[in-house]
Amino acid sequence: MIIDVLGCGSAFAKESNTSAILVQDLNTTWLIDCGPTIPCAIWQRDMNINDIDVIYFTHIHPDHCAGLPALLGNWKAFKRTKPLTIFCQSKQQQALESLVKLASWPGSNLPFTLHWQSIEDQFIWDEWNIKTAFTQHEVSNRALRIDNGTNSLFYSGDGRPTKESQLLMKNVDIAFQECACFDALPEGDSHGDLPQCVRLCEQLTVPVLVVYHCWDEHLDAIRREVSQHRHLAVSRDGWTINLSQPLLPQL
Repeated sequence: MIIDVLGCGSAFAKESNTSAILVQDLNTTWLIDCGPTIPCAIWQRDMNINDIDVIYFTHIHPDHCAGLPALLGNWKAFKRTKPLTIFCQSKQQQALESLVKLASWPGSNLPFTLHWQSIEDQFIWDEWNIKTAFTQHEVSNRALRIDNGTNSLFYSGDGRPTKESQLLMKNVDIAFQECACFDALPEGDSHGDLPQCVRLCEQLTVPVLVVYHCWDEHLDAIRREVSQHRHLAVSRDGWTINLSQPLLPQL
């Protein structure tokens, strides 16, 4: 399994793209989230327009979904033919469908088929076993765990960890946890913080916990503190992580 960090920034980040990753193995490629800066990051990689099989939306805050019209519009313009599956929460599908309409405007159709799938607690895609859980966020957010039989990945989307999302982190090869703030936030907050991430890494014995979606004004302090912890890392745009290789040297 290979992870390509398209972006690791918060909603209004100046240093980084909005947060999204590509996850791929020999047979399948998923895009997880698609904020406004992500289509350009994909185009810079010179990918084939049929490479991405699935888009998974953790939630529909604009910094996680507003890039969808541009991406689909590009695929329309360059004649994508491969069907695309979109996983989202059922109550959020209507908003995403509005973005799809914008992609095809002034027409009404795309030249490829969209398959809408509602996110469930657990499901199978090809040879991937997917488990999801809600985090604590102001908009309903579904963290996910991907197991492909060889490697495993946890990606939180936005939000403070819950008991359910923490269970998904256990025994993964690598976990990405949203970490907005250097200082501890109130337990009722809708974002993660660094003290909590440090505790989770220790309690769950995660081999590598990557913090991302950090507020710009906290990044320097977060980077300094994370550098003191062997199993923690701060995400960065353009980082390619090959889970078939030892992870710690990649940090």
